[in-house]
Amino acid sequence: MKGLARQLIRHLARIAGLVLITGLAAGVLVRYSPGSQVDERELNQRLGEISLAALRADRTKNANVATYTLAYFNGLVHGDLGYSESNNAPITELIADRAPATLRELAIGLAGGWLIGLGVAISVGRFRRASIWGTGWDAGSSATAGLVLSLPAALIAYLCLTAGAAAGAVLVIVLAPRIFRFARNLLVQAYGSSHVEMARARGVREWSILWSHVLPDARPQLLALLASSVSMGIGAAIPVEAICGAPGLGRLAWQAATSRDLPLLMNLTMLIALVTILAMIFSEKLTATQREV
Repeated sequence: MKGLARQLIRHLARIAGLVLITGLAAGVLVRYSPGSQVDERELNQRLGEISLAALRADRTKNANVATYTLAYFNGLVHGDLGYSESNNAPITELIADRAPATLRELAIGLAGGWLIGLGVAISVGRFRRASIWGTGWDAGSSATAGLVLSLPAALIAYLCLTAGAAAGAVLVIVLAPRIFRFARNLLVQAYGSSHVEMARARGVREWSILWSHVLPDARPQLLALLASSVSMGIGAAIPVEAICGAPGLGRLAWQAATSRDLPLLMNLTMLIALVTILAMIFSEKLTATQREV
């Protein structure tokens, strides 16, 4: 029990440290970016001197990153994530309102990306040596994946937007070739193992070979790929939602960056870092468990 508690404390300290460093880095980058001390609201000619003075006072209050960070964590202890000036709303409400849309899009993107990417990878591993058609399928699918991977996620989102596709479908297109590229190499190697050839020679059905021999061989790496795909999906969701106009956290992060909304940007950056770190730790634990087995 002591060892388990010590391990849990170590993981929690690691998560807290990495999230803190990520938030501080985001704050420093925003604070010292070009134009960080310019507020476009000051261009509004209807504002009087009192309103302009209030805007400048608010900007000066957040100018010192260290002071703002201490005040932020003091509020965080009491459940207060701060206030977004660019959206005129509490940050807690903004995240609660936008999170369901992003989670839904990520679920669609990951499910579709894995279904297509892993499905094509399995077919390549199974048939690439069986006939000339299998070799051609391998070459064609690899070339198509390479072509899609060469396109920025923002460009794919724009093309899909003109075609009327939703943000979840764009994430499927973005993630599927990445999953296929990694899974293909793993499954080709697994299908080429000697015990797979022996099982096929003894008349074992292909589905049994897949579930009993191929996938177990590649399971640790596929689990690591699963965590990586979550990180890739979160990173792709920001430009995809911004271009497609989806009301999710990605679009909110884009708006926070363009408006230099330091409180909102720090919260979203730390939230993304927290989800990514948890996914990686989960992957590490699953991989270690599979290796022990």
